[in-house]
Amino acid sequence: MNPNWCLSFWPRHTPPAGRRRSSSQTGRITPPTSCTITSAPHGGAFATKRPLHPPARKPFHRPTATSIADRSSSPELFFFGFNFGRIIAAAGNLQARAKLESDDEVGHMAKAFNLMLDRITKLVQTEEERDTMQKRLMQFLVLVSDVGKGDLTKRGEVTADMFGNLADGFNLMIQRFAQLMRQVREAAERVNKSAGALRDNAGQMAGTAKHQADESIKALQAVEQLAASMRQVAEIAGASSESARQVLQATERGRVAVQETVQDMQSIRAAVQRMSKQVKALGDRSLEISQIVSTIRDIANQTNLLALNAAIEAAGAGEAGARFAVVADQVRKLAESSTQATREIADLVKVIQSETQDAVVAMEHETQAVEAGSASALRTGDVFKEISAIAQRSAELAQTIAASAANQTASTDQVGRSIKDFTGGAMATQKATDLTRVTVEDMAKLAESLTASVAQFKLA
Repeated sequence: MNPNWCLSFWPRHTPPAGRRRSSSQTGRITPPTSCTITSAPHGGAFATKRPLHPPARKPFHRPTATSIADRSSSPELFFFGFNFGRIIAAAGNLQARAKLESDDEVGHMAKAFNLMLDRITKLVQTEEERDTMQKRLMQFLVLVSDVGKGDLTKRGEVTADMFGNLADGFNLMIQRFAQLMRQVREAAERVNKSAGALRDNAGQMAGTAKHQADESIKALQAVEQLAASMRQVAEIAGASSESARQVLQATERGRVAVQETVQDMQSIRAAVQRMSKQVKALGDRSLEISQIVSTIRDIANQTNLLALNAAIEAAGAGEAGARFAVVADQVRKLAESSTQATREIADLVKVIQSETQDAVVAMEHETQAVEAGSASALRTGDVFKEISAIAQRSAELAQTIAASAANQTASTDQVGRSIKDFTGGAMATQKATDLTRVTVEDMAKLAESLTASVAQFKLA
């Protein structure tokens, strides 16, 4: 900067000797023949000791604000304006310059400010011009200070001088920056609302997933209990099949014994005692049969009870247990048939015991009763045939029940595995929704923080 005037600033309360000034002035321009470079105590005065001649005034052309307007929406320019105001905060210090060497928009703006100050210094030729420039500068500094504090409603006065061009560009920069802040505030509010809705939806999804997981766990427990019951039914059916097989073998042995008795009837006369013992042994076997029949009856009763329980469990299982309910009903009917058959067998065994007792008494009293014993033995053979047929059917039915129970157990196990897979998926969904809810809450907090930051600016 090469000023051609001796510019002096003096405090209002210490005017230098030999100089006059008005009560409203803070400094004035004097054209001495020469002056000396000095530094005032308050740091705001300077003078140059050199001949001073005002240069020829050049025509003033107001520069276009296009380049400033193009870059005025940059936040860096806004903060630069505030910092620049602080640089030249010493009122009237036209020697101040912005020291920025960057080649970006902020650097260009700094160069523009420095060039403006150079031109202002050259254009200050009269005391009135200096006062006007200083007043414009102070107004601009106040504007920059207010804007720097966050008041984006302030605007500079657009005049016809050089400060009007600066105020025009600065106003455009503040306007665009205010628009940017409004957009940021609106976007933050929308993000906050969207985050709230997403948070609520994530909470509902998490609750639904938890409910599904709980219900699937209950269903899994019910299926596991049903599978355990089916395994127990299969075991009982297997035991029933084994008992029926044993009954069949016993009846087969009884039938063979009766045949032997009939064949030996002709020799009974000669061996009544031996025959008596054999008949007694037959009575003992009939007692064993009674015990076996009693066991079969107990098994049939238990099977009937299990079938009833299975039907109840199948009804509780809903549609999935419909087929099992049919099987349970068949098991119940078979159990009832087995019970009825055991009653008949018990009655027949009692008849056999009674007849064998009569045979023993008859053989002891007279040999003529051998004929009656032979007839009774024949009838006993027929009864054993019936018992054998019944036992055969019982064994087949028990095997069928065992096979059906095994198949049903496999089906319930498959259902249990499917429910386990569903439960795992529901739990994974619950964890994912919980994580989503946490992420959305973080996003909402960021949006609230951004809204609070933007709220510090005063917008129109």
